[in-house]
Amino acid sequence: MSGRGTWETLRARLAREQTILVSLIALYFVSGELGLTFANVHPAVSLIWPPAGIALGAFLILGYRIWPAVFGSAIAVYVVTMGAVPAALAMAGGNTLEGLLAAYLVNRYAGGRHSLQNPRNSLRFAGVALLSAAMGSASVNALSLIVGGQAYWTDYGSIWLTIAVGNLVGMLLVAPLIVLYSQGSAGRWRTGQTIEGSLVMLVVLVASLLAFYHVPIGFEAFPNDILVMPVLLWAAFRLGRRASAAALLLVATLAIFGTLHGYGPFVRTTPFASLVVVQIFLAMTAVMTLSLAALASEYSVAEAQLRELVVTDPLTGLPNYRRLLEVLGMEIARADEHKQQFAVVFFDMDGLKRINDEHGHLIGSRAVCRFAETLRAACRTTDTAARYGGDEFVAVLTETDVEGARVVVRRVEERLADDTDQPALSVSAGMAIYPRDGGTPTTLLSAADRALYTAKAEKSTSRRRSVVAIREWTAGSR
Repeated sequence: MSGRGTWETLRARLAREQTILVSLIALYFVSGELGLTFANVHPAVSLIWPPAGIALGAFLILGYRIWPAVFGSAIAVYVVTMGAVPAALAMAGGNTLEGLLAAYLVNRYAGGRHSLQNPRNSLRFAGVALLSAAMGSASVNALSLIVGGQAYWTDYGSIWLTIAVGNLVGMLLVAPLIVLYSQGSAGRWRTGQTIEGSLVMLVVLVASLLAFYHVPIGFEAFPNDILVMPVLLWAAFRLGRRASAAALLLVATLAIFGTLHGYGPFVRTTPFASLVVVQIFLAMTAVMTLSLAALASEYSVAEAQLRELVVTDPLTGLPNYRRLLEVLGMEIARADEHKQQFAVVFFDMDGLKRINDEHGHLIGSRAVCRFAETLRAACRTTDTAARYGGDEFVAVLTETDVEGARVVVRRVEERLADDTDQPALSVSAGMAIYPRDGGTPTTLLSAADRALYTAKAEKSTSRRRSVVAIREWTAGSR
């Protein structure tokens, strides 16, 4: 890369980081001020504290080096609330240290930014959040307010509880959103998944309204809060971790506002007591949902890997016979739909038994892998190269006629001739064309196989020493 190109890349990276930092500062400040509007026991502490999750997510994604941005944002939040007092500086430091401690522990013991990918690390993430909330800013900030003359010693317990619970829930609800959505998605949702995702969010909204708001439908005497559980499980097992985190945030928002307005099962004698109860409920729900979503995600990955192993040859990594039949079936359907033809080429390695006897089975296995790599390289990305079994391979060549199949065979011949590894390899090949030589996967493979062994017999009779012998199976040769 040229010096100018490197400089442009560096500038683009710096601009992106500056944009992220500015967005982080703005989001931290706005969410902090919004959280403090729900303060009860002290104007500078709140049971609703999203900045804790924002700080943890930022440290996990961007690293510890952004601590000045978090520290500066926290100072701005507390100065606006309390004025330029020493307690504001100390509390901003407590928030920053808490985020750094939580990020360090997550990185050290829970898999870092990948902590939400399996149930064990998800539970460790929740444990780290609980430990950091209890030991971090809850202790530091409560003590700072009292020492700074902003609160009395008799208020220490309620202030500590407020900070600890608010920060815990903030980390459990907000940090997963930041971490999961910063990693992107493995692929776009299909239309069915998009419809299902929209339906899940709609059902989450309805269930939350029924559970946490006064909806006169005659079920007020029942524990309606459990209505959100199956919906969250639906999101966890069907839509994955990101959708589960978004559904959790929606449930939390409606539960908090419904409780503050005097509706739902968590209303107590005071707003503070009501918020404590609903926050504990949200923390437990978040731990359960995130862990189950991670379990479902891990199961999906394992299932995909197992499915891949079932249709993959373990030695060469090519599709196996099972997958070959599936590909042939799909190609036949596509050829019929578009009135096209395709070719099936059957390859057989010459003298593999001799190689095994003279050089050992390890060299023989390596020879099989060498030919598999050669065949894969000779095919197009739209073609399928598969291992039929033993020393036999099949290439399914889409939208290909006889001449196109011969081009692939010649390409294989040239690559084998240029291969300097020993022992030297040679193969024989036979081809069949759909629909001329067969209308099913079995008949096509049988036709190509017969053409292959005709070519091998001719090669043995004439004792040709060419790298590839090829025979085309045609209707006239049956």
